[in-house]
Amino acid sequence: MEPNEVKRRCVGTIVGFAVGDALGMPVEFLSREQIQRYYGKGISGYAQAPAGHASDFLPRGSYTDNTQTLLTTAECLIECRKMDPARQADALLSWYQNTVPHRTPSSANIRACKHLSTGKPWNKSGVFSSDCQATSRMPPIGLMFSGHPQTLARAAMDNCIITHNEPHARAACVAVAYLISRLVQSDERAWPADQVLETADYINHLNEDLAGLIRWSTQIVHLSPKEALFEIGTSCDVMETIPAAIYCFLKHPRNLTSAVLAAVNAGDAADSIGSLAGSFVGALAGSDVIDRHWLEGIENIDVLVGVGENLANLVNHHDTEPA
Repeated sequence: MEPNEVKRRCVGTIVGFAVGDALGMPVEFLSREQIQRYYGKGISGYAQAPAGHASDFLPRGSYTDNTQTLLTTAECLIECRKMDPARQADALLSWYQNTVPHRTPSSANIRACKHLSTGKPWNKSGVFSSDCQATSRMPPIGLMFSGHPQTLARAAMDNCIITHNEPHARAACVAVAYLISRLVQSDERAWPADQVLETADYINHLNEDLAGLIRWSTQIVHLSPKEALFEIGTSCDVMETIPAAIYCFLKHPRNLTSAVLAAVNAGDAADSIGSLAGSFVGALAGSDVIDRHWLEGIENIDVLVGVGENLANLVNHHDTEPA
């Protein structure tokens, strides 16, 4: 792929993730009905969380711990030019110790970081949880190792078990990284459902149930977001988060605004589903599909773009560790 196109896709993946995260930030934990009560017809732009919400101290356009931990992975990959789980564990521990206050972190991430703080090694620090927070760290892995599927799977697993050692969570992390890798290599003629089905086949040996739900998400795209996301569920469990994000992506594969707003207005794990949906669209369609007003309102846009460009430089120069 032409180097500028790789850069567009990598920047789109990182910035699209953060945009979905920031749009979902104020409505995380809320129901669809509560969102409409607070925001009228729903979220249509960056907003502050309602009073009493866990994120009510954040300005509009702020992202959550999802993007913070994604950036720890991206920066470690850029620094090490490979997946170094010990270095990644140190970065997560630094995030845990130096971020005040935390931005709605999962209890699994916090418990794992507490284990790291007591001296547990990275491969013994994870907890038995199927929440989706480890999947937030996977898009940079999908970009970095898009040409090396075996290295990608190992990197995703090693990164995941630092915080999450539950089988569904491990399979979900490989699924997110692999889908990003396939989308970023797709041309304009590609039908995104094919990449999703290939992802389901790739992880089937890890978890048949999750693979089945991913396949199912391709079969319900004709349903409205309200109907489909009610059927799938929108909790933070990966068995709901991953197929929900994939559905929103497939509903609007080259329209980031529509995909992300469909995700966040369902509530519950709005930031996680929105961020993953945004990263999938960005990986397929590139940064050009991100509306300017999302770029102007998001926190740390220069950092996000810079991280995407640095990952693209590594991909373009094949400066990664092969399997």
